[in-house]
Amino acid sequence: MIVLNRIWLKPLIVLLAVGLHGDLAAAHGFGQRYDLPVPLSIWVIGAGLTILLTFILASVFTRSHSGLQPFPRVNLYRWRIIRISSHPSILLLIRLLSVSILVTILVSGFFGSSNPYQNISPVLVWVIWWVGIVFICALVGDLWALINPFLMLFVWIQRFTIKAFQVHRFGLNIPYPESFSMWPAVLGLIGFFWAELLWGGGSEPFSLAIIVTLYGICTLLGMYIFSPNTWLQHADPFTLVFSIFSRFSPLEIRVKRNHRSSNCNLQICRFSIEDCVNGPMCITHAHPKQIELNLRIPAVGLLEVERVPLSMMVFVLILLSSVTFDGFLETPFWFGILDRTLDGEIIAVGHIAFILFPTIFCLAYLSVCWLMLRAAILAAGGLDKLAIKHPSDIACSFVLTLVPIAIAYHLAHYLSFLLITGQYVVPLISDPLGLGWNLFNTADYNVNIGVLDAKTAWYIAVATVVFGHVFSVYIAHIAAKRIFHDKRVVFWGQIPMIILMVIYTMLSLWILAQPMVG
Repeated sequence: MIVLNRIWLKPLIVLLAVGLHGDLAAAHGFGQRYDLPVPLSIWVIGAGLTILLTFILASVFTRSHSGLQPFPRVNLYRWRIIRISSHPSILLLIRLLSVSILVTILVSGFFGSSNPYQNISPVLVWVIWWVGIVFICALVGDLWALINPFLMLFVWIQRFTIKAFQVHRFGLNIPYPESFSMWPAVLGLIGFFWAELLWGGGSEPFSLAIIVTLYGICTLLGMYIFSPNTWLQHADPFTLVFSIFSRFSPLEIRVKRNHRSSNCNLQICRFSIEDCVNGPMCITHAHPKQIELNLRIPAVGLLEVERVPLSMMVFVLILLSSVTFDGFLETPFWFGILDRTLDGEIIAVGHIAFILFPTIFCLAYLSVCWLMLRAAILAAGGLDKLAIKHPSDIACSFVLTLVPIAIAYHLAHYLSFLLITGQYVVPLISDPLGLGWNLFNTADYNVNIGVLDAKTAWYIAVATVVFGHVFSVYIAHIAAKRIFHDKRVVFWGQIPMIILMVIYTMLSLWILAQPMVG
């Protein structure tokens, strides 16, 4: 069978396990496929009906909520133990660990073994960072904002330069062009997903170290030219990904509106309805007593912004479609396409699919938003009775309601990869360069490839996908109340989006099922 020359992200788990254990089959490292107790079609239809039922229940039981009242929050800083855990010295230790991991990636990549299975840098980048940090940001809070090693390096360089050379400031602080918006981050995200899904060099430690170095230089230069907060929040794709996912998390750092920084020029902050949440500039300039570390209901952070910029809307759609495309590459349907493709054309076919998939995804979403506006106009009795006038306004107002779907798919798709492949950090931490060391006496650790079987993974995937779409339906309903106001318009205006969510739920479950169930 012809196979696309993809990055090692998925094959790593199979190749490592085959090399060390010999008898492992594919399918995300599961030893065998799981035979469902009922046909897959029943699971898929049941998931779709669950989403439809959620919409009906939300329409019935949330009628009293206008979508404008604040959701309940608990300020964790009222407890002393939480305040102690946020002490600057503790935060410094965490950041030092983050920088040391970055140094390890670069040193092992440049000077370690060229074999990706004997070098720690690929595992740290693709498993611990890309998968693990996303999990934490989505389920706990924005960890990346706390440990970003490139930001810490810039801060240390800034402090050293100001102190050593007796200058008043470090950096050009050129105003960020309004027209740029978040489009640089969109381009960066496209480039990253191309590298993850189509580029074969990501498995090579040396190539990976070069890419990380180039990214670091670009990030440091961007922070120097425009200021750290401005660059990271507008042009850095990873800061934006982690920030978007953390809006789903149960933890937030909130600065009351009357204490927001007048120097804050972040576009996303301008669209905030109430206070500034996780805004680095506002947090920097606010008095410590005005900052809250809140425990909140999951997903309500996605309602803090009433309408996002067009560039951020495109960013979220590319994020969602690319994660789905990653799963699509493991389906028999895709392998059937590759079987019919000539060897010389296979790379071209992969790139065409890489372009078409998000394009069709974006067009489908925009079409649904157009249908939502038409349905709302019919329900309201005319466009003049609506506060929102254009499909793009609906698209930018509802796109964050799709984030729980992206999170759910990411969790379901990568859970087994994280739990199984992530264990290779244990032996590699003793020999990060692949030189035969045993620094921490863990080099002989045997990875437990049975930590998650196909049956358990399937039920987790079903629950995750369904719950993610349920969250999306609920916050979409709240967003609709905030935009359309009238009960009749709210109900009928959501119908096209609910149909899209039902179809996408069923498609996601079908894609996830392909590598693991019979």
